[in-house]
Amino acid sequence: MKHVVKVILLLLNLLWGLLLVIGSYSAYFPSRIGTLVELLFPLNLFACIAFFFIWLAYNPRYIWVPLAALVISWGGIARYCPVHKPQPIDNSQPGFSLMTYNAYFFLDYEGTDTRQNRTLSFILSQNADLVCLQESPGLIAPNPGLKITGEQIDSIHTLYPYRIPTTHGMNFLSKYPATLLFDTVYSESSAIAIYQVKIEGHTVTVVNQHMESIGLTQTDKELYHEITAHPNTDRLDEIKKHLLSKLMNAAEIRNRQADLTAEKIQNIPGNIIVCGDFNDTPSSYTYHTMKGNMTDGFRDSGSGYGGTFRYLGGVLRIDYIFYDDAFEGIRYYMPPEDVSDHKAVVAELRFR
Repeated sequence: MKHVVKVILLLLNLLWGLLLVIGSYSAYFPSRIGTLVELLFPLNLFACIAFFFIWLAYNPRYIWVPLAALVISWGGIARYCPVHKPQPIDNSQPGFSLMTYNAYFFLDYEGTDTRQNRTLSFILSQNADLVCLQESPGLIAPNPGLKITGEQIDSIHTLYPYRIPTTHGMNFLSKYPATLLFDTVYSESSAIAIYQVKIEGHTVTVVNQHMESIGLTQTDKELYHEITAHPNTDRLDEIKKHLLSKLMNAAEIRNRQADLTAEKIQNIPGNIIVCGDFNDTPSSYTYHTMKGNMTDGFRDSGSGYGGTFRYLGGVLRIDYIFYDDAFEGIRYYMPPEDVSDHKAVVAELRFR
């Protein structure tokens, strides 16, 4: 009996390990199967870590199985969970901060009853030098329906003298002189805007991207959370019908949108920052195509797991800041807030 248990555990471990490796490199063979394994990457990672401790307690001679999977998949794991030792900040070189934030149309995710709009109060409290917003109103005048007061509008206009609202909820706030270079709508839920900013004598190009939405209803999100928390083979048909087709169709659309954006970025000279809500994971084709040869700010100077989407158990990192080698990352973090369905992402950068 003990031998049978060992064989079953070993086969399961090999399966989870294989899924982890496939998920780590799924961006290089974009397909429907790759998309599914990519979305299950956090679950596969947890399973392999659990198997490591199971073998450690049950039969240490087999710990090489989960360990090998973890080592082979380290590139993917590091994209999800980088660890950096805090470095002393050197203020001798000029720097700036950039925040990207899917603002949830300035609605309140928690439904809290306040006098002023909490999303706008949060943005003001962060005091970032540059702010790239997705799903945002223009912030031109007070909006009683959203509790955006005249006082808040005055504060935004004072803090950010350069404001560029564009179509489809894209909005840019800057303390530095900024102009719009290009903007277009990809679909009903996707748009791009590119800005040029003058910072401390440097010309910086900022790409603000909102990729195709995952397209899930609240019921779909609850189903995904239930399946990842309590895997159940009896519900595979329900998953296929209500979840997988939506996820995979949206992924295919994002792949095409990422190709379009990457083509635009290739024609832009240096000092580039690409950020926004990509609606895709760090193992995806979208992530790798958008990132190209740039640096992922989270891998450069962030730490921890870094989930940015509150739904689906909070396991997905789908909001990013990338930059080329003209910049050095000082700090990368998600400020604590509970207003939007996304977390804001802030990168503190300086010129090399």
